[in-house]
Amino acid sequence: MRDLFIVGAGGFGREAVWTVERINAAAQQPLWRVIGFADDDPARSTGNFEGYKLLGSVEKASKDHPGASVFIAIGDNLTRRKIYARLRGHDFPSLIDPTAQVSPTTEFKHGTYIAVGAVVSVGTEIGKFVIINARSAVGHDSTVGDFSNIAPGVSLSGHSTLGEDVFMGTNSCTAPGMKVGDGASVACGTPVLADVAPGAILSPFGTLKGK
Repeated sequence: MRDLFIVGAGGFGREAVWTVERINAAAQQPLWRVIGFADDDPARSTGNFEGYKLLGSVEKASKDHPGASVFIAIGDNLTRRKIYARLRGHDFPSLIDPTAQVSPTTEFKHGTYIAVGAVVSVGTEIGKFVIINARSAVGHDSTVGDFSNIAPGVSLSGHSTLGEDVFMGTNSCTAPGMKVGDGASVACGTPVLADVAPGAILSPFGTLKGK
C-alpha cells in the first residue's frame, strides 16, 4: 500500500478520495493509504476534511511527505498545470473508478482521472492530468490533450481531437472527426459541429471569442 495525498480540499477532492476508497474496496488488497489533503487556502491548513488530515500548503505537504504519491484534484486546467510544476519529483498516479469502462488499447499518461460510469473506447490517446468525468464517453480513435477537462455527460464521437487545456462543459458533444483547439471552451449542452479554434469559447449562440 502506497501513501497518497490529494491536492485540493474542495468538491473535486471529495470525489477523488471517494474514488480512491472505491478502488481500495474493489482490490484484493488496498492500494492506497490517503495521508490527507494539501490546500493553499490558509483556512484549510489544519484540521480535517472528509475524515482525512489537512496537511497545509502544497509546498509543506510536499516537504513533509517527499516519498508520497500525489493526485491533483483541481478542476481548473491552468491551475492544475501550475500546481504540477510546483510538485516535480513526486509520482502522479491516475485514478480510474472501478465502474469506468476503459479499452485495453487506450493509452493514457499520469495524473488522469476517469470517474464513475465513464467510457473510453478503443484506440484512444489520453494525455496527462486529464479529467474524464462521470457518465462521459470518449469515442474510438479520439485524442484528448494534456490538462483537459471533460465534464459529466460529455460525448466525444469517434476520431475527435481535443487539444491541451480544453474544457468541455456538461452534456456537450462533438460530431465525428471534430477538432477543438488548445485552451478552447465548449459551453454546457453545446454541440461541436465544426472545428473550434484555439482559445475560442463556443456556446449555443456561436463562437464568442478566439485567438
